[in-house]
Amino acid sequence: MPKKHKDKTKVYFPGLHGLRFFAALMVVFSHVELMKSYHAYPNLYDSNLAVYESGRIGVTLFFVLSGFLISYLLLAEKKVSGTISIRNFYIRRILRIWPLYYLVILLAFFVIPRIAFFSIPEYSALLPGHFTYSLLLYVLLLPQVALSIFPPVPYAEPLWSIGVEEQFYLLWPVLLKRFKNFLRLAVVIAVGGVLLRQLVFMLAEANRASPNLVYWNYVLNYLYFTRIECMAIGGIGAWLIFKQKHATLNIIYHRLFQGLLYAATAYLLLTQNHKPIFNYVPYAICFCLIIINVSSNKNSLLKIENRLFVFLGNISFSMYMFHEPAIRVVLTGLVRMRGTRFNDAASNVLLHILAVTLTMLVSTLAYYGFEKRFLRLKSRFAVVESGQDLIEKGGPLTPARQVVVS
Repeated sequence: MPKKHKDKTKVYFPGLHGLRFFAALMVVFSHVELMKSYHAYPNLYDSNLAVYESGRIGVTLFFVLSGFLISYLLLAEKKVSGTISIRNFYIRRILRIWPLYYLVILLAFFVIPRIAFFSIPEYSALLPGHFTYSLLLYVLLLPQVALSIFPPVPYAEPLWSIGVEEQFYLLWPVLLKRFKNFLRLAVVIAVGGVLLRQLVFMLAEANRASPNLVYWNYVLNYLYFTRIECMAIGGIGAWLIFKQKHATLNIIYHRLFQGLLYAATAYLLLTQNHKPIFNYVPYAICFCLIIINVSSNKNSLLKIENRLFVFLGNISFSMYMFHEPAIRVVLTGLVRMRGTRFNDAASNVLLHILAVTLTMLVSTLAYYGFEKRFLRLKSRFAVVESGQDLIEKGGPLTPARQVVVS
């Protein structure tokens, strides 16, 4: 049994729930267009690079959020208890991630393929040819390896980012426990990740005419998916707040800086320039700076802390996991009932609204009927309780900027 702490340090960052929801919404928006592409309907996924990348950028926001929150909680635990309980950290991550992750694997590999309604042109027919190898990699929490080598598994494709996060979680607490200089560690990982990806890209370019090019591409695809540098950047943001680096934070908090930050982020999101994206670090840096402002700046220009956003943030994980079947149901339903071919704005707007609505409904049911059963157990293994733990227990929420860990 985990050691009980009578007075646990409580950490709650306002606004993170809202950011999680926006990240999930970006993925849903992109995959509505992707689902239209799968079925040969007019779509923006194939014709607009900003839409093509919006889902991947949303996942990058998830990565930065994960690195930020996990790093802060581990830094706080290390200060409160003098160490980091690797065992308890792993148990908390298992309770948070594994139940939904393996439920989706069960559905995508064993249930959905037996339902003709959910068949995806091209990919569903290919699944038997790589079923065993892909299943093994997914079960071993290596879905991005499967996605680097084999065709996508319909409705399981979003799991690749969960695998990346789980691999990050496997190493991060061990590294933080061992190394005293957190900032140096995070910078080395962030810079090292970028340099390694660029090196492999150069080697692949040099082997264009070689029969080994396919293997270089496997490695390149793996490194493309595995954006651990983005999570390390989120960790640097957490370190700035935890160490109360006021000289740096005051610059980040300045209204002019915020204005320029949001303008730069909007440009990166909306422009088709510099896309497709190979290096997501500029996006990760912008997201990290936004997280710092939203979560710890009382004068933040973006305020997204209220009960609605807390609720939307709570269901965002289920939204990410279950949005593709929901999109398919809405898409096929509109085609069969209205005969639409999505050639007009009205049908496309309706598709997006209904897809988001059904995704949220399914996610709400999944959160309260499934996820929450496991989330209630998490706080038993925490020295420092996060906002999610406090919400599950109905406890008071204290903004992290007011918490002094001692």
